[in-house]
Amino acid sequence: MENIVKTQDFFKTFCNNVLNSMSTEDFDKFAKLSNDRDRCEFVSNLTTVKSLNVTREKSVKNLDKALALKKEGNTAFQNKEWRKALDLYNQSYFITPNDQEGDLAVIFANRSAALYHMEKHDLALKDIARAIEANYPKEMRYKLKEREAKCFLAQEKHAEALQAFKNTITALDDANLPEEKFAKMERDAQIMIKMLTKTVEKCGNQKTKQKPKKGDVSQMHTSLTFDYNESEGRFAKASGDINVGETIVAELPHCSALLERSAQKHCHNCFSRFLAPICCTTCSDALFCSNDCRSIAMKSYHKYECGILPILWRSGTSIICHLSLRALAQRDVEYFLQIRDELRENGGDYPFEHRLKFSNSDYRKICNLFKVDVKNRSVNDLFQHTVMASFLTSCLKAGDYFGDHQDQDTYHEMGGFVLRTLQVLQFNTHEVFELQAGKTPLSPDRKTIFIGGALYPTVALFNHSCDPGVVRYFRGNRVFVHAIKNIKAGDIVAENYGPLYTQEDREQRRTTLKQIYFFDCMCIPCQENWPLFADFEHSGFWRSGF
Repeated sequence: MENIVKTQDFFKTFCNNVLNSMSTEDFDKFAKLSNDRDRCEFVSNLTTVKSLNVTREKSVKNLDKALALKKEGNTAFQNKEWRKALDLYNQSYFITPNDQEGDLAVIFANRSAALYHMEKHDLALKDIARAIEANYPKEMRYKLKEREAKCFLAQEKHAEALQAFKNTITALDDANLPEEKFAKMERDAQIMIKMLTKTVEKCGNQKTKQKPKKGDVSQMHTSLTFDYNESEGRFAKASGDINVGETIVAELPHCSALLERSAQKHCHNCFSRFLAPICCTTCSDALFCSNDCRSIAMKSYHKYECGILPILWRSGTSIICHLSLRALAQRDVEYFLQIRDELRENGGDYPFEHRLKFSNSDYRKICNLFKVDVKNRSVNDLFQHTVMASFLTSCLKAGDYFGDHQDQDTYHEMGGFVLRTLQVLQFNTHEVFELQAGKTPLSPDRKTIFIGGALYPTVALFNHSCDPGVVRYFRGNRVFVHAIKNIKAGDIVAENYGPLYTQEDREQRRTTLKQIYFFDCMCIPCQENWPLFADFEHSGFWRSGF
């Protein structure tokens, strides 16, 4: 059992081992437990569960391999294979030990050169700054200053380019260059300084467009409201007309997590695709598009997930499990202990208007989203969820999440939070997709790729229809919901959970929705048993002129 976490897809084996160790009396005791905290305490104290050995795994860094990859990158660069050089420099950077500052500085400098030739000037400037911060050799720094000036010039940032060319001349004083090359570089820089001085005096500095900042608050259409009834629960509806094409919701997630296969291509924090990522200073598992995204992650969830990600990916569990851990890891133990009594008192059932005022990062906004009542779950299903919660809580412990709170009561309390979160996420997680372009904008080889999962507190309130009135798309991990038909005041605003009336018959759709989401679909296509598109073709409907 000690080495089970080292094996691929180990959780299924581990769960079966736990199930096989249970007697009928044990299951009876578990079935009588009344809350998630006590369930987690019961399972965590089972001998088989206690024997699970989860420890942080050090990321493999290798300077010799890193230098060999950098050398390959230099060869590609000399052959003007800019993208290949960039990829090799990235690979070299990922496995360079963090204490090898000089080597990191050279890799950043080389990567900035490849980016400059690819006309990715913003990214090149960021790598130039990183190289200097990592103490790039002073005698070679003139190269970076000249490249910096050329990047600013390409961006028409004339004042910045002017200063950078001045800095180039200053940096030449530390360079060990032949007299002729020194003179030429100084002369070229002086020519650019004279030219740019006139340009700045005449035209001023070219202003660049500022990218809008991503707010924490979800943006909602003014005609979107929410209602409730016993049969349908909470659902979205229109208080006024919503026209086709209008944005209904734009929302950042409460929590989000990438699939392992997407982790080398997308930012760990915002899901943006990157060309020149930066990685965690300790591991190579979490890559980021910017210093800002890395800072956000390192101050919250990643300091606890670092060294744990390989275990989660190897476990064979779903993205919902990683999301449940992430939902806890992004807030510290003290936060959950502070809201514990509040949740016990009201069961997480805050007035809806009150809940809307919580920020999307507040656990209280998501803790009472739909989940199946414990009475309607089988004991076996609830037990397996509890085993998963115990595994995830042990991962948090291995990641030093508990800090000074090493008492068993806190451990079991947090296990209860994980179990509750698993049950909420089972019915409220959205798959996050990326649209990958084809050879041409409208070519049939375009496709959507599943890259991760996320919980959107507002979008999670939308009910299902087999003929939805909206469509979802993503920019990174931010979701946008647009109307695809005119929605009249008073109408339900419904999205789609998977089955569409055009592709599956009513029996198939209802069976799927019942099995996965535990409800009987009563949307109009199901009530009226609308035909499939294929049936329209066979009936001659299209040929009739309609």
